[in-house]
Amino acid sequence: MRKHTLYFALGMMMTACAPQGYEAVNNIASQTVQDIACKDQNMETKLWDGLKTYLLEQKEIPSAETFKQAMHDNVDKLAEQNPDMTSEQKERLSADLDKLVESLLAEAPQGERVESPEQLLILLSAIDVGDRSTDFRSYMQDKVRGNFKQLSKTVQSFNLNCPSSGGETTAGTETPAQGEEPGSNVTEPAPAPVNRDYEYHKAQALASGTPLSVFGGRWAFATAYQSCQSVQLPSMNDQTPDVNGISIVGKHSDGVGSKRMIASLAKVQSSHYYIRDMSSYGEGCFNVRQNPLIYDYGGKPYATTATTSPIDLFKNNGDGTSVLGIDCSGYVFTSMATAGLRLKAGRALKASDSWAWGSSSYVEPQKNGLTCLDKISVTPAVSMKAGDIVAVYGHVLLIDKVGADPFGIAAAKSEADCKKITSNQFDFVVAQSAPSKGGIGINYYEARNYLPTSSKMKTGLEKYAYYACLAKVNGKSYTPNVGTLSVVRHKGTAECTAPRVKMARESCIQSCSSFVR
Repeated sequence: MRKHTLYFALGMMMTACAPQGYEAVNNIASQTVQDIACKDQNMETKLWDGLKTYLLEQKEIPSAETFKQAMHDNVDKLAEQNPDMTSEQKERLSADLDKLVESLLAEAPQGERVESPEQLLILLSAIDVGDRSTDFRSYMQDKVRGNFKQLSKTVQSFNLNCPSSGGETTAGTETPAQGEEPGSNVTEPAPAPVNRDYEYHKAQALASGTPLSVFGGRWAFATAYQSCQSVQLPSMNDQTPDVNGISIVGKHSDGVGSKRMIASLAKVQSSHYYIRDMSSYGEGCFNVRQNPLIYDYGGKPYATTATTSPIDLFKNNGDGTSVLGIDCSGYVFTSMATAGLRLKAGRALKASDSWAWGSSSYVEPQKNGLTCLDKISVTPAVSMKAGDIVAVYGHVLLIDKVGADPFGIAAAKSEADCKKITSNQFDFVVAQSAPSKGGIGINYYEARNYLPTSSKMKTGLEKYAYYACLAKVNGKSYTPNVGTLSVVRHKGTAECTAPRVKMARESCIQSCSSFVR
């Protein structure tokens, strides 16, 4: 009893003298060192989740030095529990952990000039999944992988006692409180039995030949607007009026995108194509009319690191502004995840990975950890398909529908004809979150009308059209490599599918009659 009292007193003294934020990082350090002792193969995943959870909950960037101190303190405890652990082993383990912490919490944020916990959350998520979209991220990818490899090598050489977890919940894997509904003050009622649930609509879509990625995009779209009618509206075109009442209030911290806010709710309500005719919402639905989703550069869906976390579009999160809304990559990830389509083979499908992949990652998917996506080849018979993803550096979108001649090449007879193909001949519809029409956000848009507003997309897709035309007139297949744009397709293999990620408030649309467009 005296021994336990002494340990408690020492623990209280350490806590009293510990730097600010010590307790939260100590929980992560304690779990990490315990996993090391137990040689837990999921140690790396749990450490990533612990760091992400810290950033979400503490709303601050953890100090690398404080984190190192917490790691050292827990290595000391581990040594006390393992008398056979030598001082040299203790020093090796501490040194390996120091290097890892330095990479994650000092070198990485300094290299990308991280200024907020939201930015660090996105950066660490990108490193976690294997992003190499910039030279610096490629460097950090190798550096962090090397840190983990060295730590694993050191750990495997030890013979340590695995302490009992005592039934505690591990960092980053907690389940939300029973009955908790993040993102709104509207209480979600217990779901009533319905005839048309997600699985019903999925089966209907597949039976009609709709690709799973397209169905996921439509499910995400309708959930975002809490409206069955939103997916039935005609795709936007040149005649669709702009949304009014949205103001640009500055530049994003990266100096590229704009920050947008709602300046006049009444104007947004009366002009927003997808909410202007909505007068009421069903029980348990989020009132999107009172809290509109608009385009939010850098904005990501809200999630926790728990494997059961839903994707929540109705609670602000990520590196955008305080308005509700997500960016282009947030919508594409949501579309794939809610359909049960992994982006990285074998990786657990989790809502929190929406922070990981930006638009640039999709341009060279295999290089950036998106191993379930391949660049398409165009053949004499087939070019673009519904469900394909199109990406440039700065934007990514999903192809919702294609006509019989998506690139407008049917009349071409020669290579000279192929050189004349332009986007005004295209026949397909894009699904995206974009600043189109004054910042509308998630939308369907006729490609021939949308592309003149996006020069990089227009130029790149016209090059794809040229190769598709060459394939037709020459009777050959090509895999276009245009450098700044890629059209990629999900493999659909077993290792690239998983149980889907649910969305908050999706019960609002389960009774929709159809998601056919």
